[in-house]
Amino acid sequence: MPRVQKRIPRPTFKRKCHNCGKMATDPLVFHVVPSYSYGAEIPVYQKNAPKTDRIDLKGDRKVAVYNYCDRKCMDTHKGRFKV
Repeated sequence: MPRVQKRIPRPTFKRKCHNCGKMATDPLVFHVVPSYSYGAEIPVYQKNAPKTDRIDLKGDRKVAVYNYCDRKCMDTHKGRFKV
């Protein structure tokens, strides 16, 4: 008989819903990532370069992160912000 795979316990975290304000333990996360303008110099990917998280980007490269409690809440709020 095969052995039962051990599952790694994941830490539970709570995030506040951007629309209704409820606390969600497993939120639906929506990222708005700005694109590069036409003709802009896109940095070359380097495998061993230090990586930065999306949330840590600054200036015109800043990423907007929205947490929602469920899909319905996200759909009701989606038209209210600029993409």
